[in-house]
Amino acid sequence: MKRIPCLLLLLALLLPGTASARDYCSCPDPQTHRQRQETFDRTLSEYHTMGAQIALVKGGEIVDTFVYGRANRADDVPVTSDTHFRIASVSKMVSAVGVLQLVESGDVTLDDELGAVFPFPIRNPYYPNTPITLRQVMSHTATLSDAYHYNMATNGSITSLEHVFDGNYTQMNFLRREPGTVTDYSNFGGGLLGSLIEERSGQTIDEYMQRYVFNPLGITAGYHTSCMPKDTQIARMYNIESTGMTLDLMNDAAEHWDPCPEFNYVHTAGALVMTSEGLAKIIIALAGDGSVDGVRLLNPETVEMMRTRQDNIGSVTCDADRGLNLNIITDQIVKGRTLYGHQGKAYGMICAAYFDPTDQTGVVLLTNGCDDSTVDSVARIARAVIAHGYEFLTD
Repeated sequence: MKRIPCLLLLLALLLPGTASARDYCSCPDPQTHRQRQETFDRTLSEYHTMGAQIALVKGGEIVDTFVYGRANRADDVPVTSDTHFRIASVSKMVSAVGVLQLVESGDVTLDDELGAVFPFPIRNPYYPNTPITLRQVMSHTATLSDAYHYNMATNGSITSLEHVFDGNYTQMNFLRREPGTVTDYSNFGGGLLGSLIEERSGQTIDEYMQRYVFNPLGITAGYHTSCMPKDTQIARMYNIESTGMTLDLMNDAAEHWDPCPEFNYVHTAGALVMTSEGLAKIIIALAGDGSVDGVRLLNPETVEMMRTRQDNIGSVTCDADRGLNLNIITDQIVKGRTLYGHQGKAYGMICAAYFDPTDQTGVVLLTNGCDDSTVDSVARIARAVIAHGYEFLTD
């Protein structure tokens, strides 16, 4: 297979429109920013954070940004505004933008059978007469299980999707529940978003998202670091409890070749690398009408649909209690607010991006290692940072 797609992507990244990070602050005076930085520093230190970026959003704009700690402990490299972090499961929320663009163009629908998109059927063998749909996948009601083939794929042993869905161990990839009737969080479903994009677009997931999402917004980001500019600064990841490094994406030498939907079903679940500034631009679009900086990613009605709880809608026949690849949290993190967004937890780190569309506010937190303990599935560090962020956004 050839390397042309990756080379084309690198050329696209070098074209005008890809901007470097810049300082944002709408504070009334420098002292206000310093006080905010000190508050975040104390919180991040309390949760034993290795390195972090934070971005605050208000009224459709990035209004303040913060950095903390080290991107590389061994070489004592500090985090800067240009440091890129792996964002783990927040990748699902960002990848959903690309999928919903395909829904808008009519290349795929939310409630038709997902297997019709691929050259092989996708059915739960316990309920072979019940179609599995994209709406179910994006609301975590498709009954997909991470326990067998997906788990093997994340450890480097990738089986083709055709065999995953029609092989001797197909039952291992599903719950014994009817699709659409129960919510069960699935990384496998998040990874299928990338296969769907590659199947329908004929491009790799990196090429598609760069062309239609990242480059128009001036964002440098990628699911494969080998397809990002060579001088991209990427934070190493650490497990604070073991005090050891868990992942060094700067040394990721993997090649990304041509589109291969049958084998590329793990990347969109949690492999995306970007900055807090880039992620803040995504939540500006999702908190508003689907556009940011004059660039439209999605139509207003599509963004509204993404934020809508998928309870008993279309092919979902249960209370999904979430939007389309969006968590919805009411009165848990900030009293009186319903926040939309996603959290990522992997390799000892926590990332989070949550927003309130009523006043288009939001907070982004990226880390490369911290105390990743949770309360009701939301990391304690994310709760603390978001709560402080909203204090600053509303003072």
